[in-house]
Amino acid sequence: MDEKSPVMVLVSMQKMCARLIRAGADMAMKQGCPLKIVHVSTASEKQDGQTKMDAQVLNYLYALANEAGAEMCVLSAEVVVTTMVDYAKEHGVKQIVMGNGENADGIAKTLTGFLPGVRVLIMEEEFQD
Repeated sequence: MDEKSPVMVLVSMQKMCARLIRAGADMAMKQGCPLKIVHVSTASEKQDGQTKMDAQVLNYLYALANEAGAEMCVLSAEVVVTTMVDYAKEHGVKQIVMGNGENADGIAKTLTGFLPGVRVLIMEEEFQD
């Protein structure tokens, strides 16, 4: 039996990415498909040969991924979008969920261009009163 195409959620090292994981988990559950959480770090996030990541935020995101039954990957790349595209192709992703941060529209357009037939959803920020 063929496994269904996973939903891929792109996260940054911010706790507010929990909303993206929740949205992706809802989509994956409704469609009965796997969920992949992906963070791609850049060369600029490296200092003294080590990646600068907030361990507390990373643990939080891993815990959320685990609760959602998702696989979470932290990748490193010189060209972030290329790594995202390669990961999506390798895993047969047909849907990508991402936040609306800086350059979101450009990133989504680039992903769509390299991944024909893949739906890229930009989730708007949730505002709390």
